[in-house]
Amino acid sequence: MLRKILGISFLMILVWLLTACFGSQFYHEQIMKGQVVGIDNDELVICIGSKDGAKVGQDLQVYRYVWEGAVEEGESDYRVDYVGKLKIKSVVNDHFSRAINTEGDVMKNDVVEFVNN
Repeated sequence: MLRKILGISFLMILVWLLTACFGSQFYHEQIMKGQVVGIDNDELVICIGSKDGAKVGQDLQVYRYVWEGAVEEGESDYRVDYVGKLKIKSVVNDHFSRAINTEGDVMKNDVVEFVNN
């Protein structure tokens, strides 16, 4: 019985620590991810905003998930291609920012993530 109580207590503490990490600045500075949701002239609209820790001047790497079709069992149907880089030009609100393309051929629906310098 004591072992069960200790196990449940350990699990609760672990869950609490994980949720604290995901709401922390560490998450936003190290793991921040979003997507290109639109292209407006030379600017790209991305779904990373102030609530996600976005700041003017931050660099973001861009990736594209490409479906490869049927593959052997146990392998992924998708490959991840590096596409380029963006720089945040302005933070629009809690959820969106505007960015400029600094490298590569970025398209709508590409995945963007923080560049860990």
